[in-house]
Amino acid sequence: MILDDHIAVGEGTRTILESELDCHAEVFTNARAALEHVKSTTYDIYLIDFNLSEMDGLEFLEKLLNIDPKAKAIIYTGYSIEKYMPDLIKKGISGFISKSDSRKQLIDTIHYALDGKVIISIPILNKILNNTEQRNSNPLTDREIKILDMVKNGMTNKGIARELHLSQRTIEKDLTSIFIKLDVGSRAEAVIKWNELLEKEI
Repeated sequence: MILDDHIAVGEGTRTILESELDCHAEVFTNARAALEHVKSTTYDIYLIDFNLSEMDGLEFLEKLLNIDPKAKAIIYTGYSIEKYMPDLIKKGISGFISKSDSRKQLIDTIHYALDGKVIISIPILNKILNNTEQRNSNPLTDREIKILDMVKNGMTNKGIARELHLSQRTIEKDLTSIFIKLDVGSRAEAVIKWNELLEKEI
């Protein structure tokens, strides 16, 4: 399965895979439709764009693994996602590949995923380590900080979701993560606690 918002990219990827791997590939542009389809038809490999209009690749992966726990999914993206990689690895991702990488790299990544191995280049590995160090010193992700800023401005979960082009469910999960990291129980407490942490850094 190839999941990509851009049909031209998806079809181009399908052409490459079917010619190089002698396989059958199906292209989906709608994440929810793809998940619904997986309930009746599973695939050897799921090639997932990270930035989807309805949900990000992390949320799709979680939902996919609930349906197909043995799914082997590869994130296929043109964006920088190093800061999300630790979470993706914990969730059970089977590989990462950039849309700017070569055809051979794409095929190699798929072969390795089928063998239960993950290819990570040295530059990307260094970025992961750097982002992990930053996360250890700063408990919140960039997106969580954006969400808190919007909460401070009085925005609702629905408004935040619309602004960030994410599902409301994703925002709710991010807020839960924020509450846990800051050891608070409400939006107001989270804002107060975060302001206190920022003042300590100044």
